[in-house]
Amino acid sequence: MSVFAIRNTLLQNGSSSLQDERLSSFGPVTSLGFDFTPLFEDTIFGLLPSALLLLCLPYRIFSLHSRRPKVNAGGFLKESKLLFLSVLAAVNLALLILNVFNSSLRTVTTIPASALAFAASLGLCILSEFEHSRSLRPSPIINIYILLTFVFDIARTRTLFMDRASMPVAGCFAAMMGVKALVLVAEAIEKRNILLDPWRGLSPEETSGIYSRSVFFWLNKLMTSGFQGVLRNEDLYPIDRDMTAEVLRDKMKYAWDRATKGKRRALLYALLRANTKALVYCIVPRLVQIGFRYVQPSLLTRVISFASDESQPDSIGWGLTGAFFLVLLGVAVSNGFFYHMNYRFLTRARGNLISIIYTKTVDLSIAAVDESVAVTLMSSDVQSVCDGLQLLQSLWAVPLEMAIATWLLFRQLDIAFVAPLALSAISTMAIICLARYMGYAQKIWMEKIQTRVSVTSSMLGSMKSVKMLGLSDWLAGIVQNLRITELNEAKLFRRLLVARVFFSNIIYVFGAFVTLAIYVALPGSKERPLTSESAYTALTLVSLISAPVNEFIRAIPSMNTAIASLQRIQDFLESEARRDHRITLPGSHSSSAPTEDSDGIELVEQTQAPKSESSAVLVARDASFSWDPASSLSVHDVNISIGRGQICIVIGPTGCGKSTLFKGILGETPSTKGFLYSNCAEAAYVDQTPWVRNTTLRENILGVSVYDESWYEEVVRACALDQDLPMLPNGDHTQVGSAGISLSGGQKQRLALARAVYSRKELILLDDVFSGLDAGTEERIFARLFSNNGIFRRLGTTVLLATHAVHRLSYADQVIVMSNKGLIAEQGTLAELEKSGGYVSLLRAQYRETQSDDEENTRVDKSTVALAASEQATGRDTMEEELKRGNGDISLYTYYFKSVHWASSATFLTAWVISGVLTQFDGMLVNLWTSALEKHGNSVNGLYLGLYALVAVVNTICLVGGAYHFILFFAPRSALVLHERLLKTVMNAPLAFFTSVDTGTTTNRFSQDMMLLDHDLPYALVDFVLSFFQGVMSAVLMCVSARYFAAVMPVLFLFMWVLQKFYLRTSRQMRLLDLEAKSPLFSQFIETLSGLVTIRSFGWAAAFEKQNLTLLDASQKPFYLLFCIQRWLELALDMTVAVLGAILMALVVKLRTEVGAGYVGLAILNVITFSQTLSMILRMWASLETYIGSVARVRDFVSNTENENKLGEDALLPTIDLSSWPEKGAIEFRNVFASYNTGADKKFVLSNLNFAIEAGQKIGICGRSGSGKSSLLASLFRMVEVEPSSQILIDGVDITRIPRNTTRQALNAIPQEPFSTHGSIRSNMDPRGVHTSDVIEDALRRVELLDLVQAKGGISVAMDFNFFSHGQRQLFSLARALLHGSKVVILDEATSNVDVVSDALMQRVIREQFSDCTIIAVAHRLGTIIDFDKIAMGGLAEFDTPQALLGRNSLFKELYES
Repeated sequence: MSVFAIRNTLLQNGSSSLQDERLSSFGPVTSLGFDFTPLFEDTIFGLLPSALLLLCLPYRIFSLHSRRPKVNAGGFLKESKLLFLSVLAAVNLALLILNVFNSSLRTVTTIPASALAFAASLGLCILSEFEHSRSLRPSPIINIYILLTFVFDIARTRTLFMDRASMPVAGCFAAMMGVKALVLVAEAIEKRNILLDPWRGLSPEETSGIYSRSVFFWLNKLMTSGFQGVLRNEDLYPIDRDMTAEVLRDKMKYAWDRATKGKRRALLYALLRANTKALVYCIVPRLVQIGFRYVQPSLLTRVISFASDESQPDSIGWGLTGAFFLVLLGVAVSNGFFYHMNYRFLTRARGNLISIIYTKTVDLSIAAVDESVAVTLMSSDVQSVCDGLQLLQSLWAVPLEMAIATWLLFRQLDIAFVAPLALSAISTMAIICLARYMGYAQKIWMEKIQTRVSVTSSMLGSMKSVKMLGLSDWLAGIVQNLRITELNEAKLFRRLLVARVFFSNIIYVFGAFVTLAIYVALPGSKERPLTSESAYTALTLVSLISAPVNEFIRAIPSMNTAIASLQRIQDFLESEARRDHRITLPGSHSSSAPTEDSDGIELVEQTQAPKSESSAVLVARDASFSWDPASSLSVHDVNISIGRGQICIVIGPTGCGKSTLFKGILGETPSTKGFLYSNCAEAAYVDQTPWVRNTTLRENILGVSVYDESWYEEVVRACALDQDLPMLPNGDHTQVGSAGISLSGGQKQRLALARAVYSRKELILLDDVFSGLDAGTEERIFARLFSNNGIFRRLGTTVLLATHAVHRLSYADQVIVMSNKGLIAEQGTLAELEKSGGYVSLLRAQYRETQSDDEENTRVDKSTVALAASEQATGRDTMEEELKRGNGDISLYTYYFKSVHWASSATFLTAWVISGVLTQFDGMLVNLWTSALEKHGNSVNGLYLGLYALVAVVNTICLVGGAYHFILFFAPRSALVLHERLLKTVMNAPLAFFTSVDTGTTTNRFSQDMMLLDHDLPYALVDFVLSFFQGVMSAVLMCVSARYFAAVMPVLFLFMWVLQKFYLRTSRQMRLLDLEAKSPLFSQFIETLSGLVTIRSFGWAAAFEKQNLTLLDASQKPFYLLFCIQRWLELALDMTVAVLGAILMALVVKLRTEVGAGYVGLAILNVITFSQTLSMILRMWASLETYIGSVARVRDFVSNTENENKLGEDALLPTIDLSSWPEKGAIEFRNVFASYNTGADKKFVLSNLNFAIEAGQKIGICGRSGSGKSSLLASLFRMVEVEPSSQILIDGVDITRIPRNTTRQALNAIPQEPFSTHGSIRSNMDPRGVHTSDVIEDALRRVELLDLVQAKGGISVAMDFNFFSHGQRQLFSLARALLHGSKVVILDEATSNVDVVSDALMQRVIREQFSDCTIIAVAHRLGTIIDFDKIAMGGLAEFDTPQALLGRNSLFKELYES
């Protein structure tokens, strides 16, 4: 009999007592049919929402009242809202009146509920006014209230019509639903198009309503743009205002300033305090998520009960279908909200940490700067913190979930509930124990990686020197051995990782088996046999428990790692800050507070100098400066006074402390004694190593100054850059690359000088900035800057110049001479010092100082321009190249798997396929078991327990065995092979490659891509293969359970294919944009560290901090949006599963007579877990496609990078003996044509070159910029490409017909840029290991470095170039050359960075030790080659004896006399 028939019968019989009982019963379900009781509906669906709204209204209205209006007054939308809400209030008033005068179905809460609903509707009218005008987004309160009551009113209206209530009341309810629908539409409309100008450019997320944010609809436009084209950073939505870098920095600084410094975890607590609100926002959706998750087992029990009881009406089934759909929908939305809030918290935390690290960096003591440590903090440690905090909520949520699941299990299986608890405890404790060892093992591994990457980076930055020295094979061996050592050290971590795989999956594999085994083994199991309801409920609970427990297991070590990283960041933040020891002179614009030095000695508090010195710019009284009291690089007892507008030149031998003095004047070098008074808080400073940023040449000159065209052009001309600009591909808009890689050394020096001049600071300090300039260029600069008519004199600029060029002392008003003990030996005017008979007079008498140009430092020749143009033109669009690679490129996976034998790949793939299938097979096994129990009773328990145990054991063996083989054999072997291919390609690349490609780009192949190969790619591959076959098995089991469900599978697969195509294209771009946006952020950080002294001296710290915040905002956008689109995907999948669940439930309702209860349980179990499986498949596929990009980049690099070794170049090897070659040193060039590149666009840098050098001759090469000096040397070392018809003969052997590295090893080179690498001093002196200690020490003694080396511990200690000055590094290179013993010696500007005394030492050693060798020297000082046998001008424009060239009007004579 139908529900209507029952109700009619009751009414006809006048059963008023039963009706009264229904009206007074709370229910919630009526006993008369499938419906709620009227009292329940009036209370929960009517009274409660209105009461909650009225409680929230005052607070919300009050908070909105103080805000500025954000939209224009009036408008159609506002009027529509007011109209609809007014009608809603009128309908509610009508309902209240009708309920007062009509007792039909009226309960004790009907009138109060109606009254509150009317009051709430009036409140909505007021709230809507404020929300519309003063809020950016549609009102969440109004939308939630209207949506909830609209859904509730559907049930109430249904009840009214079914119970034949008063028609006016039922009609009003129906009308009210229509009005609410209109209100829903009006209130959901976004106000983005009517916002006032200040709020027009906000992110769509900030202006989206509750519905759009719930289902991530605001991302659809971005997803479509990414699918249809190429995304750029500027295409991405802006970051929310409350998540901007400036806001996050200020909040973090506020929290950190109030933290207890020095206390453990102080930074962690400060970080949490800075993000308290964001943390709280994560709690409510997580609780809702838990509620929806653990309703599912109860629903499953009820569904199985319904399926097994055919007497229950279909209406129950349809109700369960709706409930199941709503629960799955609730899981989807609550998941989305929780993870979205969690990702916002992570993004905020990242912004907090990066901004405060940079803020500390610009205030860091230069003595405490460790570039590698600081970069690691900003990159690796911040990422580790984010990884840990991502699981922070699990620390409280998972125990709560465990408690709920345990209680539900206890209700189903009694004492057997302890099984998953015990397994979880075992797994957790084991993982915690492993985490300690894994942290230690990973630390060792990371140290080895850092060593290898550091050596590789150093090598890549010095490839010209490496090739000249013939060290390519030796260095390749060192780097590959470091890679082998690194992978060997990683074995411990990998073994522990395999153990972690086992313990992490214990509950997955054994949880259900052990639980059911204990249950059937308990006494009394015969009275309570295992049923489909209890078995599948248990399986569902164990499945639901497994994910959070695994999450908790991952959370503990991740949080430990995060805490350790936070501690390292905290140590950095607490490290020594810069303490400016300078005291202000009268008339300055700022003051400096007195500070204490490193020994705690307080400088006397003075605010001004004595009156007699008040006109000076700089005064030092008994001042001493030292980085370390025990260091030899110290300056003692300085007493100087520099007047305003004076030019002061500081000279002294190499290593005497000139740079230390300059940094002390800038307030950087710690002061250990005395006083330093300064009239200039800011000063322009040019370091000995020019600081160049990776931006345009113009922006490097401007710094943070405003562009002034006329002044800019004057500065460019004064610094002789006007001759370079026309030669550069884009003029002063040319990108100079990392550290100015596309510029020569001299150009970098002049660029840094131009920056100092352009700033127009009162005080300028120049630290040996002319060491690499040719005489003509240097003369022009001195004339335009230092002469009486020069810029410095016109502006009244005070200049301190440290230099070795004593011939420029005539420009000085004051000369300061430093001794090699760090003392001021003498000071005064040039005339006074020349009369004193001291250091200056001796130098000027002994040396006639002249200058030649340094083509490699200042070259603007054809090769430089070609290479710079190449870099500008060939800057590939990484995004477009990446997008050209199709998803699932089979050839790429084949390339990866073929790096190791195919049998290895087959082994682990087969094992994982079996494991993935068996993981889902336990549900089918339980179905067979419960079916057998119904037929044969408990006698079959032993058989099925044995089968279950077998499945679990085989699953474990396959899972762990496959992981062991893959992680400990395949992955490291593949990584080693790919690294070897990459290294071989790099070492064989031509010199033009290293000049045109940014070193950082190549270094990324060895660092980031190798890390992806070692770490991320293997994990993604494991997870994808396992989840894919688990998903396939789940789909199969659902189809088996409800055979008509198979019709849905093609549609599902089509949808999944479209979804992954749509998602992956945008996701991959977003990952690349994330990497791209991090690059300038980290580059700026590295540039800040390398130029910290320069930035602070110019007073640019605040400007650079602001720039960092801008770059951080740009980096935060893809970082955050990548999380958001992942949630977009997860929501789409969860929604899909909700639809699948509803379809499956509909099939159950219709086919329950044909489908057994066991199969129903099996199908529902797989639906519950299917969303996680689908999500894992697509996320891991996306990750795999991203990480496999590292293999693509390696493959493309290996395939597309040109090899300098050409076919046929080893033709002579079988016919000649080169063991003692060259024996004499005779050199001959025959018809030589050479270029830096090959192909149709090649340009010859040497044309038709023909000349001969006799054995033992000394040849000097000089010439102005662009004359071809470096090209001539490069041809000897085969670093340029010569034509097939050309010949270069050394002792009769054509070097174009033998391997290039053979030639390089046979020649003895002293490159302009000294080179050292990982290893001891011994190995750097004697790379081939053929000399004894005595011989090595004798070589060091000859260049006067032995005492310094022995003071550092001898030749067996680790090489550290930092304890050598620039000049001493050149002396070290000379000592290494003494051990080589070749008959041909090549000197490439070998004395460019040494003072005249060291130069004299080098010249003496060269003439004594290489007297019987052929010497070819590119000269920096022409006086050093004036006694050579012949002089070659550039590309052989002149080639004769020095005397002959000086005796006629020659280019050499012109250069010599300049």
